[in-house]
Amino acid sequence: MEHEGLQGATLGERATRLTAGGFDQVHEATARSALLPKFAALAYGDEYPAEVRATGMTTWWILGRCISGLRVGPGDTLVDLACGQGGPGLWLARATGADLIGIDWSSVAVEDARRRAPDFVAAGRTRFEVGHLAESGLPSGEADAVLCLDALVFAPDRVAALREVRRLLRAGGRFVFSATEMPSPEDQSWVTDWQPLLAAAYLEVESKEEVPEYAERLQRMYDLWIENLQAIEAELGAPMAARLEQEARTVGPTLQRRRQFLIVARP
Repeated sequence: MEHEGLQGATLGERATRLTAGGFDQVHEATARSALLPKFAALAYGDEYPAEVRATGMTTWWILGRCISGLRVGPGDTLVDLACGQGGPGLWLARATGADLIGIDWSSVAVEDARRRAPDFVAAGRTRFEVGHLAESGLPSGEADAVLCLDALVFAPDRVAALREVRRLLRAGGRFVFSATEMPSPEDQSWVTDWQPLLAAAYLEVESKEEVPEYAERLQRMYDLWIENLQAIEAELGAPMAARLEQEARTVGPTLQRRRQFLIVARP
């Protein structure tokens, strides 16, 4: 889903309109949905990591690049900001051996991530807490690496959120995040280039790769939502079906003008 720590863009498109309560509603619905993961799997095909149960956006390509970019292993601490229901961070914790701290402003998402944790790693290796992108509540230097997938665009103050990442990172740490750039933005809410924002937070770009088939796969998922609105309404209710339809019809037409990147930065 092009939305929050569920990995994506928005159901209202502007960060200032988003609330933790709104995210709670979305997480509650998606956690119990059988249809949305099914549609994501159909849209993303072999690139869909079913165990992660992402509703879209997170692919095997992204997870593989995260492993190489984060550079963490046993004994290290990975902080996942805007972790949502925890899937990508938990998968990466298991794959790398790192301990995981997940932060999200949705208490519903945090509780679901805690519930899912034993399916991925042993007890004692994960911690999930309620917090914000610019105010995680964690001590300085807590992280050997920080992850943030498809959520930075929602921060009301993106430089403040990036400075929080810088504060959390230990010497030699890496920050891996995915985010959209709009070369010719329609309004001030879009980011045309993340590099100046990173520089303002004293972070330097180490690598930047465009996510393959971002627009094509997401558009396939949106098409499936629209084609199956009656089934979605029967499963999740009319308000959630209307939210998904709004996102598909609003964001879909802009996809060809968006570019999605996976970026690795360091202090």
